[in-house]
Amino acid sequence: MKAMQKPSVWASCAAALVLAASSLQAQNTNYVIDTFDTGVPSQWWATWWGNGSISFDPGQDANGDPNSGSAYITADTIRGQNTYVVARSFGDWAWHNAKPVNFTLFTNLQIWLKWDSQNSSMPLSVFNTSGDRLGVFIHPQSANWDGGRLVSLGTVTVPEEASNRWVRIDVPINPQLAGIEEATALVFKRWDPSANLNHTIAFWIDNLELQAAVAPPPPPTVSVAPTVTGLNLIASGSGQYQRQSIYTRGDTYGWVGAPGPVTYSVTIKKRPEGGWNGFQAHIFLAPTQDNLPWGVGDAAIDWNATNIVFVQISGGAGPGASARFMVKTNQGSGNSMLWSHGTLATVYSEQDEGTWQVIFNNNTDVTILTPSGTSTNFTIPAEWVQYFNGPVAVHVGAQPNSFANLGKSVVLSRVQITGVPTPLDDDFSGSGLNTELWGIAAENAAGVLVVPPTARYWFRWTLPADSDAIVMARTNLTASPWLELAAGPPIALGGARQVLLTTENLPSSSSLFLALGKRVFSKLLVLLPGETAAPGTPTGKTGTPTPQMAWTPFDVVVMAVDDNWYPVRGINHVIHLSSDDTMAVFPPDAAMVNGTVTFAGAYFGSEGTWTITATSVDDPTKTGTSSAVVVRPLQ
Repeated sequence: MKAMQKPSVWASCAAALVLAASSLQAQNTNYVIDTFDTGVPSQWWATWWGNGSISFDPGQDANGDPNSGSAYITADTIRGQNTYVVARSFGDWAWHNAKPVNFTLFTNLQIWLKWDSQNSSMPLSVFNTSGDRLGVFIHPQSANWDGGRLVSLGTVTVPEEASNRWVRIDVPINPQLAGIEEATALVFKRWDPSANLNHTIAFWIDNLELQAAVAPPPPPTVSVAPTVTGLNLIASGSGQYQRQSIYTRGDTYGWVGAPGPVTYSVTIKKRPEGGWNGFQAHIFLAPTQDNLPWGVGDAAIDWNATNIVFVQISGGAGPGASARFMVKTNQGSGNSMLWSHGTLATVYSEQDEGTWQVIFNNNTDVTILTPSGTSTNFTIPAEWVQYFNGPVAVHVGAQPNSFANLGKSVVLSRVQITGVPTPLDDDFSGSGLNTELWGIAAENAAGVLVVPPTARYWFRWTLPADSDAIVMARTNLTASPWLELAAGPPIALGGARQVLLTTENLPSSSSLFLALGKRVFSKLLVLLPGETAAPGTPTGKTGTPTPQMAWTPFDVVVMAVDDNWYPVRGINHVIHLSSDDTMAVFPPDAAMVNGTVTFAGAYFGSEGTWTITATSVDDPTKTGTSSAVVVRPLQ
């Protein structure tokens, strides 16, 4: 344990062991995904992106079994379809997102693979060294099939001997990856550059299996970190190319036709911890007329917009950064122009913290000033400027650009736009983001926040940990109880989580102890039509049950909760319904999915006032009874 500055704060590592019990539930058996004995299961699909295909080949089997087979994967590297995705849901069918697998219980993914040298026109050496190679990902349940939020397990190098025989490939599983505990699909993904076009890729896979961990994963550790006031842009999503941005509510921020210079400036208060290493801060200038297919709040506006000005600030491992000025015109759903003839200027600054200014002296002449005083001047081609004549909205944000940068952040202390009809100047010194000026355009909005002057600490914990972990505090280790803090949802930091603690949600004391706790499933909450869950309230719900008619079906929702009615996820008990109305009819017993189950088609059989009781078949001590509901005669 480590003492912090006064008032003294202790992050209780011992208390974090409360969560260790959940780790002890680790499976001791392997999880066989597919052996392709008789075909390719319906959970596989290959049409998410690109033209990849997967089919059954009874003539190839990793074990040489004539009564079994394997899956045959092919793709053609044609322009416009040079990203290919083949995926396998862990649910009951393709795109079924309701049956997550906890990958923290396993050490590696086993894949048997054989390269089809006869039908692959792309040499295996090129496949292994270009593009994205063969990427292996999981799809977190919370991503809801957003392809930009896949979590990478790593890339596969296919051994040369795979060109003439089956080889076993092991993909290690890092239990600290964000979302790894809620994997609902396994995904194979590859991108090829233009140099690799007009090739065929073909190979077989077989015997996909998750290898069980011999020992349970370690419990989480906790720590306290200082806060930095200002606009914190945290790479809290799961994608390496996530944009974590704010955008102007108005669009009166264009430079074309302005009577004088127009300046867009950002002040960086704190660079990413450990250096930039490809992490970027950015400014996007987006015309709003006939340009934005997903609207001004698009979280990938630089990709989707037809025309964009992109100013990227990024650097390497040490202090110092460069500003790159890029323009894209007439290219929706792409950005290749930015990285070729669309890059107009780059300027380096030995000092990365400070104010970066982009000054449009007129329609075409631009100056960039850096914090260290270096500058560059350049000209935008006049034929490009026409696409930016009119209303323009501004995005300011950050992007990690690699999985290694997940959880990193950059802090801004000021954004200014001058020389426009309505100048903008925000120093982010308030209690939150000024929503009259700004909206949030982000893969994960929780990671875009203004840290106020009342902020005291970031409380962090490592993964794996219970997804519903709670933050607790006490002012004395022996004479005061642990109190749950109203800290809000945690922010993802790659292999960790954090919550912001402020004077408003911390007890006032000269000493403070912090700990991580786990919600414990203790009872069931039964919700009827007209009611809504309300954790932390005396009954756990709000609203009044809607009166029902006898013999008329309605839905009943049952949730696993703790003593204070907070949902407990990860519970998959089978639930049975009963009633004091002996004529009531209920659907068959059903299993919860992640702590909840909906019974459709329940109905009462008698007039009166009745209740419904839910009971766990797996643990009959876990029960819950509904509010009383009035049942009227069938009309």
